[in-house]
Amino acid sequence: MGDVDPERLRRDIADLAGPVVSDHGAELVDVEVSGKGTYSVRLLVHHESGVNLDLCTEIAREVSDLFDVEDPVPGRYRLEVTSPGLDRPLSTDGDFGRALGRLLKVVTVRGRTETGRLLSFTDVSIVLAGNGDQQNVVDRGDIAKATVEVEF
Repeated sequence: MGDVDPERLRRDIADLAGPVVSDHGAELVDVEVSGKGTYSVRLLVHHESGVNLDLCTEIAREVSDLFDVEDPVPGRYRLEVTSPGLDRPLSTDGDFGRALGRLLKVVTVRGRTETGRLLSFTDVSIVLAGNGDQQNVVDRGDIAKATVEVEF
């Protein structure tokens, strides 16, 4: 058997797992595949009311059953269903959409750090609330890393 195209494998897994995740009222945020021989497949899922163990277990069981039939992963694999976690960098429109209204920490490629509540975003920039009525517009191309800040 030839080399496996990791991007195609990710897409195949996402195509199969996506509808299962949606059936549970959740969203498939990302698929991570790593390893050789035995693959590690991580499904990152988001749910408005939070991701708990029951949800992860249920999705994992259904996806596993589906994979037994469809066999998208060559050879052996280990399946993990988890939430993206607060420290996961935001990069896609879906990430920014879920972060609307949340406090973000943005580090630019030039090393400048901006903190503010995400007011809006487009495919070219994000808008953070600054002091008072001030708004900071940051080009998405200038973002080295954007994360949601934990608020207590």
